[in-house]
Amino acid sequence: MKTISCREAGFDCDYVVKGETEEEVLNNGIEHAKSHHNMKEEDITDEMKEKIKGIIHSD
Repeated sequence: MKTISCREAGFDCDYVVKGETEEEVLNNGIEHAKSHHNMKEEDITDEMKEKIKGIIHSD
């Protein structure tokens, strides 16, 4: 299982995004950001995605 918390990604939120792969974690995180942090697709840049991929960890 791979995870990242919203807090690790820079949000004031205790939600933990989980997935079997980095891509799954990233996609789940994007959906969470859109639904809970009012982010829009254009707010989620390639640079942001790369930063998030770099801090995903395996549990």
